[in-house]
Amino acid sequence: MGMKISVLYLGKMEFPKFRLVDCSDQDEMVASPAVALLIQHPVLGNVLYDTGNCENFSQAYTPEMLHDYPITEMVDIKQALAQKGLTPEDIDLIVLSHLHFDHVGGLKHFVGTKAIKKVVVAEADLKHACWSVLTGHGGAYIRSLFDVEGVQFQTINENTKLADDVELFVQAAHTPGVIGMILKTEHHGTIITTSDTIYTAESYDKEIPPGGTINKTTDEFFDNLNRIRKLQKEYEATLLFGHDYDQIMAWVAKGTID
Repeated sequence: MGMKISVLYLGKMEFPKFRLVDCSDQDEMVASPAVALLIQHPVLGNVLYDTGNCENFSQAYTPEMLHDYPITEMVDIKQALAQKGLTPEDIDLIVLSHLHFDHVGGLKHFVGTKAIKKVVVAEADLKHACWSVLTGHGGAYIRSLFDVEGVQFQTINENTKLADDVELFVQAAHTPGVIGMILKTEHHGTIITTSDTIYTAESYDKEIPPGGTINKTTDEFFDNLNRIRKLQKEYEATLLFGHDYDQIMAWVAKGTID
């Protein structure tokens, strides 16, 4: 039996589209989902990719975050796992695409579990996150969300195979290190996750760079976009984007795939 993959819907934020992708219409709104992937693997066990927002966001997040990226629906990672018949204690390994608040907010639920000692992150992002919060330039990083009791990070800098059908790769866009995944399924071909280096299918198809103030320049976006295009062609892969509401809801509706 091969691995099984489930897309976990963790609620959504709603805000002007220009904060997500380059957009001239200041009034157009967008729904931006929080999401995690559950990978049930015959060798690796239960692998979780990202953990969504913190349910205590009104106290934990900065006023700027709450203003710019208001959370209008919240599903915490414990609830999402329970829908699959699992608890945090059942997770064997956590992979964090990066340490921004809407990807690491549920990490606290794994304190005291075996998974908290196996948290894979990109070294470049971990260093950037620590520098940011310790110098007063936190931005989308919140120290209390990733600096949790007992956490042990396992850092990577380059392509890393976890198994023959699960490979991680590090992207230098959005943050200095965002982990994408290459998942080779038995019946659904290869799936590549971009996380937040490419937010939506529209951004990918029309080459629309991110909006807001996330990146100082768009050079890294286009460099990474070209890299993803090559990977997509090489593997004839389906791409799973970071915050594409329609795509995420369609994948959620599919249920568990293999």
